[in-house]
Amino acid sequence: MKRAQNVPFLRQRLREKKLKNFNGLKDLTKLPFTTKKDIADSFPFSALAVPLSSVVRVHTSSGTTSKPITTFYTNGDLRTWSELMARGLACAGAARGDIFQNTTSQGLFTGGLGLIQGAERLGLTVIPLGSANAEKQLEVMRDFGVTIFHAIPSFAIRMIEAFEGQPGLRESLKIRIGVLGAEPWTKAMRGKIEDCLGIEAFNNYGLAEMGGPGVAIECSAKSGLHVWEDHFIAEVIDPKTGETLGEEEEGELVLTPLSREAMPLLRYRTGDVTRIVDGPCDCGRSHRRIDWFTGRLDDMIKVRGIGVYPSNIERIVASHRESNGNFLIELTGIDDIAVKLEVSNGFSKDQATMERLRVEIFEQIKDSTLLRTNVVVLPQGSLPRSEGKAKRVLDMRRLV
Repeated sequence: MKRAQNVPFLRQRLREKKLKNFNGLKDLTKLPFTTKKDIADSFPFSALAVPLSSVVRVHTSSGTTSKPITTFYTNGDLRTWSELMARGLACAGAARGDIFQNTTSQGLFTGGLGLIQGAERLGLTVIPLGSANAEKQLEVMRDFGVTIFHAIPSFAIRMIEAFEGQPGLRESLKIRIGVLGAEPWTKAMRGKIEDCLGIEAFNNYGLAEMGGPGVAIECSAKSGLHVWEDHFIAEVIDPKTGETLGEEEEGELVLTPLSREAMPLLRYRTGDVTRIVDGPCDCGRSHRRIDWFTGRLDDMIKVRGIGVYPSNIERIVASHRESNGNFLIELTGIDDIAVKLEVSNGFSKDQATMERLRVEIFEQIKDSTLLRTNVVVLPQGSLPRSEGKAKRVLDMRRLV
């Protein structure tokens, strides 16, 4: 609270609230919300609570949908981040003796150096390869006996595709754990990744506004993501009214960082849709859990008056063994919607299987969303691949 008052726009918000006394968590809902726009409007340095001379590093978000969000770190912030990342990796089953490879960019993107710091803090052997194609990543994994890797989920799918061109490669690898995050994905996609790579995959959550990954992660029980509550206060609110919801009620996740020095925030509206999972976890940890995300509020697409999250389509597509997990939602005309998906190479010449798959997915999407879609089944490699996060929606309605 005191650190937040050093940030100009937060100080102004608190004055507007006329909050004279703050008595801990019971008064949390009296505090103002912070939004992405607040941070964007403070670019480049007006969201700082410390002098710029105290900032030792700058990172940004991936900037998938807009100009990247800038985030700042003091030495204390970096120590905290390293501890949280080490804690998260241990939660997923990493231990001294494991060899860790980070497949994401190790520049401004928060999913790079933060993971490496945490792995080193935990005592893992680190292979800081960074961005490279799937074939190169797999080559390095094989050469160095990598046992744990970090990636975005769609890159794990590209690793699976690379196996098909290199017979025997999977058997030569020692990977057992994948820590995946930084883009929306589903449990169905996790199942496909685990089956094809022969690993355990764990959902890892964070965002640049909170300092990057290290906010929450799954444990071995895989019954939700543990939020590190000694560093973050988690709420779930009704995105329309801002009212706090009860456990098990789905809404927008709101986070308040407790230990950030350079960039404290109050009740940050993440835009991510989830719920607080009730009850104790089988792993014995007491930190509360959040469920897998239904989607992002700004990812929802409206078709013929019906709201659809791309993750709902992904769940259906990925649940079929014939699918390789790649899909694209195309919106054209006034409100025409097509779902294009790929099959693995083993099914691309089986026309009967591809037609059966098309009909099944059409019916499942209709049952789930009430929408009639044009489902198109394609051979592997037909859809474009992106270097970073997968692009799942192509909305051409704006172009007509």
